[in-house]
Amino acid sequence: MKKLELLLNKLDFKKAVKIYISASIILLLLCALSIAYVSKDKIFMALDYGKVSETFEKDGLTETVKSQLSKLASDSKDIVNIISADKNNNIIYKFNSDIVGNNNKFTLMPYETNKGYLKDNINKNIIYKVVKNENVILNKDYIKSHDKIISDIDDDFYYQQDFDSQKVNLMNYLVSRHTQDRVYIIRTASQIPYAESLLKITGLIAGLIFMVYWIGLALWVYRDADRKNNNPALWGLMVLITNIVGLIIYTMYKQNNRICDKCGSIQDKDNVFCTNCGAQINKVCSNCHSIIGKKDHYCSKCGVKIL
Repeated sequence: MKKLELLLNKLDFKKAVKIYISASIILLLLCALSIAYVSKDKIFMALDYGKVSETFEKDGLTETVKSQLSKLASDSKDIVNIISADKNNNIIYKFNSDIVGNNNKFTLMPYETNKGYLKDNINKNIIYKVVKNENVILNKDYIKSHDKIISDIDDDFYYQQDFDSQKVNLMNYLVSRHTQDRVYIIRTASQIPYAESLLKITGLIAGLIFMVYWIGLALWVYRDADRKNNNPALWGLMVLITNIVGLIIYTMYKQNNRICDKCGSIQDKDNVFCTNCGAQINKVCSNCHSIIGKKDHYCSKCGVKIL
């Protein structure tokens, strides 16, 4: 314990806090930039998708929307097809014809279950997983393997033995408010390179930063209580267990007592003299020796004028 006290007394907490905050900001910023860099294709795709969504829902399939759809497809390696159909399922626009070929209609229907999986009228070996528009960037969270889809189908008492032969794509769709035309954006479920590792590293760094803050706060309270001769082990342990709650209690405790100007120890507010160094910490009435305030002109006990 003595070694800890000596170490804490030598430590410049103000300088340590500055270093801690600077290092934390730099590390978290590097993590954020790294994640943004490996996810840049997904981010650009989400931005392009937002523009297309806003324009198409408002104006329908205009030349501007076609240009935006072309840019969306070219900016993303994941998009394999973009198909637009009218309210009667007639194809009015397509980017890449791998899925629809020369067919004129593209009709979607449930794939045996009600869990968001669809099939079309053209391909027997393709299944679509419908994804909410706000989750357009989160590819890998939807289809990590076919096991989840098999489980979903199993839950509805249906199982297809050759399910592994099916190709599963993600699908986002937009609907025009005026024309009821629809745009289907069909994507693969490719994962972001190194994203999982970077997220783990970021989590570890964030956890380390939080741990240093938690322990550092307890050590600061320990040193402060030790300098004020006020049971440092008790206060340090309380803050280590309760963190900010313990700090608030400790601060309130100090405010409700007096701190000796000479030695810095905490004293009872009714003490006239410091019990640690003997210095006078409260002014007293010359007549009745009651404690008087610094701004008092008369003693509250005996009414004598304070000189």
